[in-house]
Amino acid sequence: MGHKSEPGKILNNTYLVDAHMVGVPQICAMYVVEGKKTALIDSGTSQFAGKVVEQLKKLGKFPVDYMIITHEHWDHTQGAAPLLKEMGAKVKVYAGKKARPMIEDPKKIGYDFGMGPIEAVKKVTSLEEGDVVDLGGGVELEVIDVPGHTPGHIALYDKANKNIFLGDSIGNKVDVTTFIPSHNPPWFNKEEYYKTLDKLKKVNFSTVCLGHYGCWDGQDAKNILNDAKKVFEGFWGFFEANKNKLNDIEYLTNSLVQKFIPNSKAIARVGPVFAQVVITWLRDGFKHYSHID
Repeated sequence: MGHKSEPGKILNNTYLVDAHMVGVPQICAMYVVEGKKTALIDSGTSQFAGKVVEQLKKLGKFPVDYMIITHEHWDHTQGAAPLLKEMGAKVKVYAGKKARPMIEDPKKIGYDFGMGPIEAVKKVTSLEEGDVVDLGGGVELEVIDVPGHTPGHIALYDKANKNIFLGDSIGNKVDVTTFIPSHNPPWFNKEEYYKTLDKLKKVNFSTVCLGHYGCWDGQDAKNILNDAKKVFEGFWGFFEANKNKLNDIEYLTNSLVQKFIPNSKAIARVGPVFAQVVITWLRDGFKHYSHID
């Protein structure tokens, strides 16, 4: 019961691969799901694609048959092109219907996260609500549209194993001390986010795999949707109450950390710059949604 965060086999048919986002372990996760064929969920970043390849080879899962990208943001798409070059042209790439144009032409994203260019990936196959990626051996990944974080975000539900891959759609529970919302720019939509939480409450899952970070089970998985809503509303309410201080990142960072995640092991491990970068993105997501320049 609890949190599975170490790379390797985490469930009966699922493996965690550490994306080493900005060179830091246990911040961004990718997953390999295995039936008769294998699917890699998300692609990480280009700078550390080599580490992903090493892990896949160590697990005996290189190359994979499919790559499924949960959504349009750089830390889930940027590694796709270099990984595909390593794996060869036979890997079939999937993404949500609304995410596909951004992956095939990253210039359409329109927000610079400051993490380098994203190379386009062509011939992406669109997935829509209710579609199924059949891995064989009784393992099927059902597509669920989960917009809010981004318009093209999809979740993947492994019904046979009652496991769901949520990407960043509900928030980022990095560890037991660090639950951060995911209202990042440039597309966050509050109304769609609430609809996503309501939709996911109807799904019969026992384990939850997050993009940031790892797999949660037991009571943690049972409570995660309610916890995500509470975390989101806490941070969002703070930004609402501090509209006159949105340009003071130091104030926002110090205040939010002290108020909501004062004992964060992730911040202690990675350093205060991690908090400042994340809070900047959350601030920008709030400003985009609220039409604040």
